[in-house]
Amino acid sequence: MNYPSEKIEVIKLADQVAVKLQQLISSGEYKKGDKIPTEPELMERFGVGRSTIRESVRILANAGLVSVQQGKGTFVADASVVTEPLHQRLRRANTKELNEVRHMLEITMVQKAAENRTEKEVKQMRAFLNQRKKAIESQLQQECLEADIAFHVVIAEASKNMVLMDLFKTFAKVISDYFQKEYPDTKAYMRSQALHEKLCEAIADRNPKKAADYMNQILGLD
Repeated sequence: MNYPSEKIEVIKLADQVAVKLQQLISSGEYKKGDKIPTEPELMERFGVGRSTIRESVRILANAGLVSVQQGKGTFVADASVVTEPLHQRLRRANTKELNEVRHMLEITMVQKAAENRTEKEVKQMRAFLNQRKKAIESQLQQECLEADIAFHVVIAEASKNMVLMDLFKTFAKVISDYFQKEYPDTKAYMRSQALHEKLCEAIADRNPKKAADYMNQILGLD
């Protein structure tokens, strides 16, 4: 299953403004030490309210991109080391970037899982796929989503790569939010159920190539 098309309602307004400001900093329009425009100026530029601007600045300040100096204004800080939490950064990313990273992450993940999975993990994958199928048949979207995410988390664990596993679990939180909004019923899950079952069996058969092929097809749906 792929990420949904880019829609304004998916990303909070403050996050969108934060992305725009970050792009202006990255492009060099605002350089290190520069004072960024005042709240009224930013409100006019982006067509948003004061609370949105303040939240956007707070996001950038938490990421280490700007420094808020009381009574003086907000200044571009040294962004050579960004401390923004990964899950927050992912929520600000655009759809194309998320798709590209998720594709690389999950293809590698299923290949490693095919090489390193245990019988216990295969049993867990099949159990979650069975839950997913029953939720589809009962048209229970939330249960279907939870089973889908759980299935992929087990694959991440089966990869036996701790960094890969941690990255996917962080990604899973963002993916879950997207799917919750984009897929209000179980139709999309139904379309990919057979491919998920084939993916599971490829991993069980220790076939990294087939696993990658099925994961690629799953990501290409919709």
